[in-house]
Amino acid sequence: ADYYREALDLYKVGLSKNHLLEEGTLSRFTYHNIVAIALHVGELDWVRYFINEYKNRLERRYRESVFSFNLARLAYAERKHEHVLELLQKANYRDPLHNLAAKTLLLKTYFDLGEHDSLQSLLDAMRNYIQRKRVLGYHRTNYLNIIHYAERMLRLAPQDRVATATLRESIEKEDVLTEKAFFLNKLR
Repeated sequence: ADYYREALDLYKVGLSKNHLLEEGTLSRFTYHNIVAIALHVGELDWVRYFINEYKNRLERRYRESVFSFNLARLAYAERKHEHVLELLQKANYRDPLHNLAAKTLLLKTYFDLGEHDSLQSLLDAMRNYIQRKRVLGYHRTNYLNIIHYAERMLRLAPQDRVATATLRESIEKEDVLTEKAFFLNKLR
């Protein structure tokens, strides 16, 4: 996190000099990483510019899903939850990790909206998806942890300070949890 600004500046230089393009194409992974870092830094206007400017540099096969997913990430950062839901419904996420990233964004949106029934259905669907996909490698642990902590938060009684403190401590100690900051923020 200490180097997000520096990383974004390096990405911007790489983009301006076309160093990040291979035969005119920008990797969908690089595209995702640039958006993620710029969102962490808070450069929402630049993210909007980047998402639109580099859309047509993405592989045609993944273009629409990567584009809509990253617009959804931007909409989430802007707290435009209904737009997030709309954008996530537009894409067909063929790549398993991309699919799980979209489901995680949906999970966060449902949490924010207080849509607990929809959230529980999503968690069940995520668990089933993970069980069917054997190519997830070490990502499996992360997404199972996301499901685990989301379910614990759903069962948490709001006034139970002891249970909240215990859950917070468990989350803080978790080594493999990409959404740690999100969960800790929700426990405040």
